Amino acid sequence: MVPFFSRELVQQGLMPGELTSINKEAVTNIGSPELEQGSAIATDLHPLGESGEMGTRHFKIMLPWLLLAVFSISIASGEAAYDSKLTGSEALTEKDDAHTLYGSTGFIKCTSHELVEPVSTQEISVLLQKLNADGRPFKVRATRRGRHTPNRFPCPGKGGSAKSPTGENFGKNHVDDTTYSVTILLHLMNRLVAVDHGQHRLTVEAGMTLQDLAGATVRNGMSVPVGVLSVYGNLTVGGVISASAHGTGAGVDSSLGDIVVGLKWVNGKGDVITSEMEDEKGLQEIRALVGGLGALGVITEVTFQLLPPGALVQVETWQGDDSNLAADIRHQLDSSTPHIIFFWRPDLGSYKSVHLKPLKTGDVPIHPYHPNGRSALVVAAPEEVAEAMNVHMRDYTLDFDDSGPESDVLNAQGCALSDSVMNIPIFLEGDVILENATIPSSYAMLSEECEPNCIWDHSYFGGTEEDVEFTIKLSDVDDWVKDVKSVIKAEEEERQRLLDRRYGVGKVKLCLNPGFFWFRFGRGSKNLLATTTGHVEPVVYFMSVFHVSSYVTDLPPKMDHISEVLEQLALCKYKARPHYGMSSDRVFTHPNCHVRDNFPEENIVKLLNLRDEHDPRKVFESELLMRMLERRGPVYGNKCSLHHQCYCSDDSHCADGYKCLPSVSYPEYKVCKVRFSKQSGKVNVKEEL
Repeated sequence: MVPFFSRELVQQGLMPGELTSINKEAVTNIGSPELEQGSAIATDLHPLGESGEMGTRHFKIMLPWLLLAVFSISIASGEAAYDSKLTGSEALTEKDDAHTLYGSTGFIKCTSHELVEPVSTQEISVLLQKLNADGRPFKVRATRRGRHTPNRFPCPGKGGSAKSPTGENFGKNHVDDTTYSVTILLHLMNRLVAVDHGQHRLTVEAGMTLQDLAGATVRNGMSVPVGVLSVYGNLTVGGVISASAHGTGAGVDSSLGDIVVGLKWVNGKGDVITSEMEDEKGLQEIRALVGGLGALGVITEVTFQLLPPGALVQVETWQGDDSNLAADIRHQLDSSTPHIIFFWRPDLGSYKSVHLKPLKTGDVPIHPYHPNGRSALVVAAPEEVAEAMNVHMRDYTLDFDDSGPESDVLNAQGCALSDSVMNIPIFLEGDVILENATIPSSYAMLSEECEPNCIWDHSYFGGTEEDVEFTIKLSDVDDWVKDVKSVIKAEEEERQRLLDRRYGVGKVKLCLNPGFFWFRFGRGSKNLLATTTGHVEPVVYFMSVFHVSSYVTDLPPKMDHISEVLEQLALCKYKARPHYGMSSDRVFTHPNCHVRDNFPEENIVKLLNLRDEHDPRKVFESELLMRMLERRGPVYGNKCSLHHQCYCSDDSHCADGYKCLPSVSYPEYKVCKVRFSKQSGKVNVKEEL
């Protein structure tokens, strides 16, 4: 279990990896695949589970969360002083109102003159026709409350950071009076429209959540293909399709967009259009709308091609050290299943992979059947865990230069917490942890609703998740893994030397924030703006998910400059395409490496031609979409890097106490790095090293 980290343990030189024991036993259960001895694949790679228990562990779901809570201790020195200074970010303290919407993850808000809640396609059509008839400039974007988009793509009017306390954020916070802005909230358009049992097709409204889509599918005698659903069940169908969101499947269907066969939508003129894959015009429109960021119109209904009832999938949880990670990725995709998720912590030298193996008719499962088994990647967390993480992340972030009186304990806690997060169970049936099991395919990727106790909820956790994702070619995975390892090693080395000098070599280990890197997989597509477009070979979706404090508003997350390096490396060296719903503004407005140039130019031309036809007034073009398509750089401003609005080119773009410097690993990319010691206010950490 996760140890209670005290100064005594740290001074003994005990590392978190030596003390944790959850899922660390190398045991093989009945039916687990054999690995070739002497291969380049890690020899301790294995599926988890004990043979006597047939791959299940009968622990209450509370147990893993309680293990996380054990690590919490009071930081005696300075805690009261910290509390008295912290007011929390605007995203933490403010709520949605008649003009402002806050995202549920990250620190972004959108403002508009009007929020509308239509219940039908016709209402949206009438609204757009009326706005056009009024003659004044206007902008429209469709979204939902609690959106999971850490950028300004959903903003019809002004948008900006919500990281600092109210009134102190970078960017304008008022509604722009020159252009009338309307936000369409689609949550009331969540109905089942039509069922075609003969062809196994469902038509649903775009405001339906993935959770409700899976339920409607099962109730109507069909199944969702494994790997096409995103992990979080409260995302909406329309948002997932427009943002090119996905599950996992190397070279096979890996997103809802891959199983779309028809769309109903409203264009910028208010016309209601039905597009079907069976005719050429409809096909071209669907290719522009799937992954198209709503640039042509508002999707209101979607028809999906589903599977017959009773589709099952075998799930297995594997783990190994990361010494041969790229080889392990290829080997497992080739020998096991295309539907795999890898969770990776290079700073801890380990990974865990989740295999989802679809069963064909006549296949005999080798793992026990659990009819109510499902993904548990996202679950509600107990209050004691939320409080523990809140306190730790607050104090850990405030000790930004490792000069505080509890730096050793805070770093040890951070590593222990990170190690524990890697061991949270992936599949559940009620309160039973499933490591190797057979479950319905409709719920193999999809987690239950966790609101209002999700790990990214500002008000509950006092923190949130900061995400970023890029799509790269599978053939680049070897080089990418090497680059990520080398960047982290080089960028951590500076700070690690400081800790070694202060506490003794090897006494205190430095780790990234709690969270992990993900690898998921997909296939190429012909959808114009989808991140998979134009690829013939399978693709890799590489995502980072790390927890940050909502209370510390004037400092970036610890080691945030590593993210800055990796993002620029992905954009510039790998020509990667960022996920529209999982990446911040700065990714889409890089001054030199333009996202538009990472897509086939003919796709952009086709999209703009269709926009001229369907949205000649560009009413659906948000400011961020305009900046991306026109290759405009960021809007620089004071501390814009702190707010993830820019990559720094000047010290003023960084937080106080930070300096804009070339990164150690890739000097061509500038990042904000620690400048002064908190104790003296004068010591330059770079010079000290």
